[in-house]
Amino acid sequence: MAGMTQTAPESALEHIHAPLGVIHRLFETHASENAGGYSASDFGKLAQTHFQSVFGGSNAVKRIPVYDQAQTELKSGSLVRFRCMVQDPGYGEELHLSVARIMNCETGEQQQKFSQYTDAEHRLDDGWEVDYGSAANVFTEKEVAYCVSVPGQSAWAQLEADSLESAMEAMSLGGGGSSKFAQSAEKYPIPGQRHSAALVKFYAPSTAPKASTVIDVVGIFELGHNARARETGDESAAWPCIHAIYHREVQSHELLPALPPVQPSEYAGRRAMCLTHLASVLGGDELAAQYLLLHLLSKTVRVQDAKVGKLALNLIGVPAGSEPQPAEFAFGNRASRWVGEAVSQLVPFSVSVPFNLQLLNKSSFTPNAEQGDLRAGVLQLAPGTEVLCDETCLSEGTLDERGVRNLQAMQTAIIDQTVSYVYPFQPIEMPTSLRVLVLSTGKSILHSDCEVHVSESSRQFLASVARAGPPADVRPLDPMHSEQLRQYVELARHLDFGIPKDVSDHISGEYAASRRNAHSKGEAMVTQEELALTITVARLISVSKGESELSVESWAEAVALEQRRKERNAQAKQKSTSKSAAPPS
Repeated sequence: MAGMTQTAPESALEHIHAPLGVIHRLFETHASENAGGYSASDFGKLAQTHFQSVFGGSNAVKRIPVYDQAQTELKSGSLVRFRCMVQDPGYGEELHLSVARIMNCETGEQQQKFSQYTDAEHRLDDGWEVDYGSAANVFTEKEVAYCVSVPGQSAWAQLEADSLESAMEAMSLGGGGSSKFAQSAEKYPIPGQRHSAALVKFYAPSTAPKASTVIDVVGIFELGHNARARETGDESAAWPCIHAIYHREVQSHELLPALPPVQPSEYAGRRAMCLTHLASVLGGDELAAQYLLLHLLSKTVRVQDAKVGKLALNLIGVPAGSEPQPAEFAFGNRASRWVGEAVSQLVPFSVSVPFNLQLLNKSSFTPNAEQGDLRAGVLQLAPGTEVLCDETCLSEGTLDERGVRNLQAMQTAIIDQTVSYVYPFQPIEMPTSLRVLVLSTGKSILHSDCEVHVSESSRQFLASVARAGPPADVRPLDPMHSEQLRQYVELARHLDFGIPKDVSDHISGEYAASRRNAHSKGEAMVTQEELALTITVARLISVSKGESELSVESWAEAVALEQRRKERNAQAKQKSTSKSAAPPS
């Protein structure tokens, strides 16, 4: 097989332009080494290993065209890459005649013919036919998953590729494509958004990953068939299929730019840079910027039956916009869009959910398979997705039954970190990992883990943004600093973290003492919920500084920060009460 593992450019181009030819030569070698026998699992491993050896390097794999960018140009039978989210892992199984015993009708000569990583039937010369009664025939099953481009994927997190135009020219791919690709709009989570989709077909030993998993697939693109479309008699359009040779699950921190590792001594500088940037986005509000940073660093950790570490945040005081709300999942309010765009620059996946009555009443936030096909819901998102909810566009009106269910689904995602998949007999609660940021003018209709009223100066700044857009003197981050902050946020979020026993004992003692003191003075005592929030804030302060353990100092910093937040919220509430009680002028 030495000749089959070349990584020279011409070899790579052959694997891209004519992968099925490479596959057939691999099969011939596999059959000769196994006395003509065939094992679907063993051959699948062989194909995976071989193609990974050719495209294993980061530069080599960039030579493979990205399906997400070029789906209407690619020729059926070429090699592609697709970064996608598995929307429906149970789209079906297909039986395929991988090894067929064929017979010459005149001479009776028999041969075996191989066909895999394609939906095409065996192509036979005149006078030959498949002997379907032969015991030597080998049928294999392929699992089919409906996959879509990752909802809310930031431009900086998309697959890198060499110049697509030059790759296309080298491969002579012109003229073989088709723009009439079938898609199901109901199978993409964000209604109305342009996206790519494909039926990804997995061969042994691979199996379809679970729903909402993000994967990078390398496989053979083909305008194939859709077994479900055949069942309904709809075969008018060509269905884009990718026959997966190999794939891997993608974690968000793997999408980081290629920068030198962040040293422990550098975390303080990155943290200060990030806080300065977020404060400028919020009109100089340093307190709100601190909580926004902690929110971005939060992630759900499941400890037995508890979900800890999440910090759903409600920023209160964002003024409503004067522009009409688009009839789509986009922010009409320029102030909300300003904050949302700043956040999306720092995270790989983010989606905007305007709480517009029309969208709430007509959309579906939960996936639904009651009709047999799994239709996507707005909350069927990749793990770690930032969900930006804009309540500033919520106007007076009536929420219908669907709208109420949608709000309940969002609330469940915030509190329990689960999304309900509605199946014919009963719903199934599936774990998720979403960070939810709610922007509202007043107190949100949703319950978040933490509420922060923005300062008066921030409110005025955001009001000017809502009226006329961001001021010219507020400059966006340059590319270098953007990459540094993305790296900082992702690495800090995934730091291993623990609470030493002595610090845990210190917190317990302080909590008990505060309750005794409050009881003796007849004041409200700190609740378990407030303690849990302060511990979460302390944990996030620690990881923001690159610390892997909670210290007494970081705990004290969290207590002080929480005190400042409570005082501001109390002042804002008192001011709001005074305004509402004042007689009309």
